[in-house]
Amino acid sequence: MHKRILCLPLLLVMSQPSAEQIVLEKDRFEHVHFRRIQPTIVDFDKETVAFEVNDSSSFLLLAFDSIKAVQKVSFEWQADGVLNKHSAAEERTRQGDDAWLRIGLIISGEPEQVPLALLPRWMKQVRDTLKFASSKMIYLIPDAQHAPGEIWSSPFSSAIDMISVPSQPTHDDWKQVSFTFSDAQQTVGLWLMADGDNTNSQFRSRLRNLVIERGHSGSTGNTTLCR
Repeated sequence: MHKRILCLPLLLVMSQPSAEQIVLEKDRFEHVHFRRIQPTIVDFDKETVAFEVNDSSSFLLLAFDSIKAVQKVSFEWQADGVLNKHSAAEERTRQGDDAWLRIGLIISGEPEQVPLALLPRWMKQVRDTLKFASSKMIYLIPDAQHAPGEIWSSPFSSAIDMISVPSQPTHDDWKQVSFTFSDAQQTVGLWLMADGDNTNSQFRSRLRNLVIERGHSGSTGNTTLCR
């Protein structure tokens, strides 16, 4: 009886989600450029990442050393300038597929088999950098034209789901996002991005305090929301 009582607190601790703050330092990320598209200027300063967008697009890639069952993502962000898109319908098109900020979860899985010679250079760079195979990605997009909680597919790839996430103002002119999945997402890395190449937009966005929380390892990887 005494052994069972002593073990119970330990089991409760082990079952709790663990939070991990992502260290936003330049040497931890790979800055990946797209061919024939001007890259976004990225600056790291005091645990903050700034994206200077000028009709540009590129992304930061962070490869995990292990597959992480991500249940919750939270971060703070702010932006100023102009993002030239005006409706959810436009946002679903290639011409409107830009965002103030995208926090991308790269999901574990076997990718579609494409001959190496046919892969674009940026995709080869992603596959070389990741330590585990990936077949899908989920973008969390604050201040999207879609209503918070809505999911739509990328106009460039059916393997990318986009989720509009709500923001709450903080005391110092930043915005706070906290989003929980119903099912933990088996995640092999992160993709951080701000882009304006499709909408001819110029703006500056900033990111800080990016935290992921792990759920139970037995959860599935479906893109469903926690209401």
